[in-house]
Parts: sequence; structure tokens; C-alpha cells
Amino acid sequence: MSTIEETKTSLNYVEIAGESLLELLEGASTHASKDKGLRALNAVQIEGAGGDLIARATDRYRLIEGAVRYSDGSLEASLVSLEDIKRTITLVKAHKAHLINLTRIGDALTVSALGDSVTFTLVDANYPPTAHLFAQFDNPSPSDIGAIDIVSFNPSFFADYAKIVGKGAPVTITFISKNKPMLIGLRGDKVEWRALLMPMRII
Repeated sequence: MSTIEETKTSLNYVEIAGESLLELLEGASTHASKDKGLRALNAVQIEGAGGDLIARATDRYRLIEGAVRYSDGSLEASLVSLEDIKRTITLVKAHKAHLINLTRIGDALTVSALGDSVTFTLVDANYPPTAHLFAQFDNPSPSDIGAIDIVSFNPSFFADYAKIVGKGAPVTITFISKNKPMLIGLRGDKVEWRALLMPMRII
């Protein structure tokens, strides 16, 4: 005989504090592509395992990944359109003091709290692999490390970093070498963030 707890977990069920989920989704959504023609990138990928709910997004020029602790369950990697992320944020804002449930059944994800809910169909697209992009900063090879004289980047992107961590919070930048992504260090309130920014070509 299965217990209620076992049934929740088997259905891809995660329970998380509203404030934590709100910070995670608002931050990650800033880096999703606004181009609806890029279905895999006009979305946020979320997954939960081992007590961490992770959200990642990229517009090809930037990549962000946030992780926040949650209390119960697990959730396989799910690709949620940016439009549906915005609907979810609206619901979570109304319940940020409460626990939020995310339940996936097949290709449908339901986000609910205290009787309010939104259900949507997940994006059927292959999300690009990203782990290797962050891994290059863990143990950079000596051949990758070199002198850097000028780095060019789009300053408007830093406005999004301010939205994530606040205008007064520091943002660190780690360089490896020319034409390599820059590692952006962000300190969130409840979310552990890491981000990458691609250098712009100087014409």
C-alpha cells in the first residue's frame, strides 16, 4: 500500500517556499530569449533533485543558473515557456508567504497554492547542454589562461543583474582569456546564482 508521500514523489512533485520560488523564477526569466521563434530558449528549464530546485535560462549571449533549497519531492527537467513562467510568477506573487506545489504529470505542469493554480503544457524542445560552459571555470587549462587587455560587453545586461541582486549589491566578473565567456558572480537573498556573459566582438 503506497503512502501519500510516495504518491506525491512518483508524480514529479515539489513543494517550495513561495518567496524562494519567486526569486528563482524572476531572476532566471531575465536571461530567457525574447524571440518566440527560438522555442527552446524562449523558456526557463527547471528541475528538482537532492533538495535543490534549479532554474536555468539563456538567450545565447548570456546564461544563468540559480539553485534554491526546497522541502519535499523531486521534479524531472521541465522546459517552461517564458509566457508560462510569467503566469507562474503572477500566481506566486499572490502566495509568496505560502508553500507552492509544482506537480508534473506527463507533459503538463501545475503550479498551485491554497486552491489557486495554473496548468500549462511544457515546451517540447531540446534545451542546450550548459554544464560544460561552467565547468571550464573550475579547472581552467593553462593554455586557456592569458593576458586580457580589453573586454567589450553589452552594458544593458547589467541592468538585469541589478534586478536579480539589487542595485546596491556587488557583481563580480571572472575572466579566463580573450573570446571566452565571463563568469558573473551574483549574490541572491535565497538563491545561489551563477551566470555567464559572452564578450562582444569589437568592430
